[in-house]
Amino acid sequence: MERLTTRITMRLMTGDERSRDLEVGWSYRADDPHAVDLDFSSYQPGTVWTLSRDLLVTGLLHPAGEGDVHVTPYDNDRVLVALGGREGVALLAASAEPVARFLAATAGMVPPGREHTRIDWDQGLKDLLAA
Repeated sequence: MERLTTRITMRLMTGDERSRDLEVGWSYRADDPHAVDLDFSSYQPGTVWTLSRDLLVTGLLHPAGEGDVHVTPYDNDRVLVALGGREGVALLAASAEPVARFLAATAGMVPPGREHTRIDWDQGLKDLLAA
């Protein structure tokens, strides 16, 4: 299984002294080519958000997202990621450059528009029918 992982510093923006930097694990698997996982487990055990790769790519350039996840450019060199949940919204800022570099590397693994060639449709159907 081809997998890409990196850590990107994201600033949890709370508007007060509780704002802090988080080292977030970003990962991408070629066998799940539409998804990027953001792993916050070192701060909150078991906390992993799965975001659309397309949403992240679009959000680097202009506001994108619906529902619980929104991504938008900020201050010319950063990107904001808003994650909504039962307890409210977490607003995180990251330098756009490492995010763009990570997303470019994922495109090297599975080019945009070719994701369907990397999905095991037969196994997915078996998993769905077994559930």
